[in-house]
Amino acid sequence: MQSKTMEHSALKSELGLKELCDLLYSIFNMLPFVFDFENETEWGESEFNGIKFNVSRPFEEGTLQEWDDSVPDGCNFGIALSCDTAQNIPIPDIASKIANELRTKVIRHRTWIGPSKNVKKAALYEPVTSLMHPAER
Repeated sequence: MQSKTMEHSALKSELGLKELCDLLYSIFNMLPFVFDFENETEWGESEFNGIKFNVSRPFEEGTLQEWDDSVPDGCNFGIALSCDTAQNIPIPDIASKIANELRTKVIRHRTWIGPSKNVKKAALYEPVTSLMHPAER
C-alpha cells in the first residue's frame, strides 16, 4: 500500500480567500468550499476528482514562510493537494490552470511524504502569455 502524499504549492494574489476559492471552484467544477479560520490563518477546503484542496491564507504577510522555509518569499496563499488513494496528483495540470486563470506564478515547493519526511521542490508554473490580454504582458 502506498503512503499518502501531500503536494504543497504557493502563490501571490491580491484576492481574498473566498474570491480565490470561488475561482478554483469554477475552474475545476469542484464541490463547494467549506471555510474555517483560527488565530493566524483562514482556509477553505474542497474536493475535485478525489483530490482534496486546502487553500490557506494567513492574516499577516510572511507567516507562510515562518511556518515553512520552503515557501518562496512574497507568496501569501498556500495550496495543499492530497488524496487518500495511490493515484498521482496531476500537479502540472492543476498548477498551470491556476497560473493561467489567476495570471500569476504558482510555485510547487514541497512534497510531504510522511511524518517529518518532506522533499523540497522548485517547480514554477507561469501563466501562458498568449492567454493574457496584451496590456498585461
